[in-house]
Amino acid sequence: MQIHVEIDPQLSAPEIQVRAPAADEQLTTLVQALEKLTAPAATLPVSQQGQMIQLPLSEIIFIEASGHDIRVHTRTAAYKTATRLYELAEQLPEIFFRVSKSAIVNTTAIYSLTKSLTGNLIEFQATHKQLYVSRRYYQQLKAILTKKES
Repeated sequence: MQIHVEIDPQLSAPEIQVRAPAADEQLTTLVQALEKLTAPAATLPVSQQGQMIQLPLSEIIFIEASGHDIRVHTRTAAYKTATRLYELAEQLPEIFFRVSKSAIVNTTAIYSLTKSLTGNLIEFQATHKQLYVSRRYYQQLKAILTKKES
């Protein structure tokens, strides 16, 4: 693979052009990686103590419904959002997975999944926060995490 960089002061933004003799798996992987790098960082509008914040999705470890409130949890804080849980489940990317009627989890933030008689517990790295998975979603979550490992 050859890489050429051309500086053109007439351009207003960087432009990437990929030339290849044929479409193959390596080319597809390269294009997908470039698309991820150039995509704008996804955020979720949340509030905390009356202040509106655009929270990056990568910081969210889980989202839960508590009464009429929807709480968005990061490792260090909790925020509120006006978006309903079912709407979030439809809008969020694939890394977010519904684990109960009242919770959605960021699968990349999961440290461990423990099955016991008292419940199926998710633990997150670098935080004391925990979340329970309902029996209905446990096998699907376990499959997602197993696939992620390999």
